[in-house]
Amino acid sequence: MNSFETNLIVKRAGQFFLVLILAIGITACDVTDGFDEDPNAPGDAPASKVLNSAEVGAILFQDGNHARVTSFWTEQLNGADRQYAGQDRPQYGLSATDVNNLWITGYADAIGDLTVVAEKAQASGNSLLLGIAQTVEALTFGTKTSLHGGIPYREAVQGNENLNPEFDPQLEVYNGVIQDLDTAMVNLNEGGISPGEDDVFYQGNADLWIEAANTLKARYMLHVAHVDAEPVGQYTFEDVYQATQEGISGTPNNLVAPHGQALAVNANPFWQFRNDRGDDLDATGSYAARLLDENSDLYRGNAKTDETERFSFYFFGEEPDYDMAGNASTNDQPGFFYSRSTDFPIATYVENELIAAEAALHSAQQGFGVALEALNNARSANEQKFGGTYEDYEEADFQSGGILNPNGNMTQAEALLKEILEEKYVSLISNIEAYADLRRTENFAGIQDSEGEVLTMDGLPQRFPIAQSEVTGNENVPDPIPGIQSTTPANEADYPTP
Repeated sequence: MNSFETNLIVKRAGQFFLVLILAIGITACDVTDGFDEDPNAPGDAPASKVLNSAEVGAILFQDGNHARVTSFWTEQLNGADRQYAGQDRPQYGLSATDVNNLWITGYADAIGDLTVVAEKAQASGNSLLLGIAQTVEALTFGTKTSLHGGIPYREAVQGNENLNPEFDPQLEVYNGVIQDLDTAMVNLNEGGISPGEDDVFYQGNADLWIEAANTLKARYMLHVAHVDAEPVGQYTFEDVYQATQEGISGTPNNLVAPHGQALAVNANPFWQFRNDRGDDLDATGSYAARLLDENSDLYRGNAKTDETERFSFYFFGEEPDYDMAGNASTNDQPGFFYSRSTDFPIATYVENELIAAEAALHSAQQGFGVALEALNNARSANEQKFGGTYEDYEEADFQSGGILNPNGNMTQAEALLKEILEEKYVSLISNIEAYADLRRTENFAGIQDSEGEVLTMDGLPQRFPIAQSEVTGNENVPDPIPGIQSTTPANEADYPTP
């Protein structure tokens, strides 16, 4: 077995432990090896403690191996050696066994435990706890269907009652996730007994959960707003925009995964991987680094934008020999994105505003001015986070000859859209959503590989494979099984340009 597994135990002094076997490795090692307990039947544990465990599973699903793979598929990081050298461009050799661990983590450790939480919350009439569980479950299902396409959804995690769950079509899963978030918000509004610090994200704060649920709703509606097919043809870019208006309202309210200093316990999984696996992953040739590096010909800075501090937050080195700032080889300097204890952003105010910007630009009810305002909101938040300079853009900046359209080879609206998507690309470094945007928009942002070639949809992996454990154990797995080059239904529709 050439992978490694670690325990993530997030401890708050005098309060609680979060325990989960973390599948940091990417091969077929079963995360339940050596355990007799059914992960879907946690016995008589209090509902808040089960929520605690489920949230940790959901965290790893967002910032574990899947985030690393999508980071180099979007040219933000580089698969440099051993297994990652074969999974990076041009081989893209991600196999069904490579995703076993996190397939199990998503279903057993997150969704399975969240189902138990929901049952306990309903039995006790605790609508707040129920709404939290439904929101985290929707996050996990939304990410799963984005990555894999059709997945077990309605019949998932039924244990021995159904060992062969049906695969629901991707568009039906998206529709269900969006509706689940609406239901979750109803329950969150009704309130109930707070799980307190057992809720590692918001400590049971209903208002913050409602904001996060709206941002997640906007995210997953954006995935399908350009699709006319049912059952998602009803969702419009205006619907997306309206959801953002109730979404995460400021950086302090971000949905983040908390991490700490304890090696093999609660450390940031990116740092943990680098610490254990050395040079398998780095940032050599990173397009994101080149965009942020003031010494690169691709530097996106201009008279209103200084990206030097943001570059230092994520990267160090010189083109093309970049690496990840704050990793094991730099003695884990604090305050950098890939440092040991850095919290990982799952859904943020900046993402919310950039979703709003893109949706407004595509919406007849909103338009250019509203989109520009939302983009500037995101830039202002980045200035507060990184320092440097992120002055507001004006309409003239996108006109022919403006600083964001110097050659006049785009319309004003196209130049704004490109800036929105490029800003989102560098704002969501190592977040799985960058991969969703790349496929959904057919790379309108113009992401390039390390050779300077703009990525096209031909040859780019369009989905993650179905886990080998599911292929082997579920009689209802699709036939034929889609390969990673097979476009998912949500991304088959043409992306609209203004």
